[in-house]
Amino acid sequence: MPRNISTLPGTACRFHVQGRCLYEERLNPGYNRQWRCRVLLRWERAYDTFLTQADNFVMEPETAVGIWENRLRRIMNQGHDCPDFQPGGTDGAIGCRHVHGGLCLAALPPCPGQCPRFEPGGTPQRSPSE
Repeated sequence: MPRNISTLPGTACRFHVQGRCLYEERLNPGYNRQWRCRVLLRWERAYDTFLTQADNFVMEPETAVGIWENRLRRIMNQGHDCPDFQPGGTDGAIGCRHVHGGLCLAALPPCPGQCPRFEPGGTPQRSPSE
């Protein structure tokens, strides 16, 4: 008598997060900049610009820290310039449900649910409809 064979759901895979597949990112971390959170990238550019300015003006570290803290507060209060922003995340200062380790989950490829790259170790997740 043949046994019934069940496939493991994609949600139990270590690469599965909120319906997205992290395999390619884990294979080559940071390679695809399109998957990075665009809000974080904007904040990083602002910080880099500020460091150049602080260096050009030969600021004391304490002065630079105070100025950056004020500037960052203003930047954070400006809102998020992202069409995929959805409040409710727990990862980082952005508070977007799509941010995961600096990545935008909405930009990652969808998880097909079953694939040859399946690796157990993920925490099974319920779909939003459950």
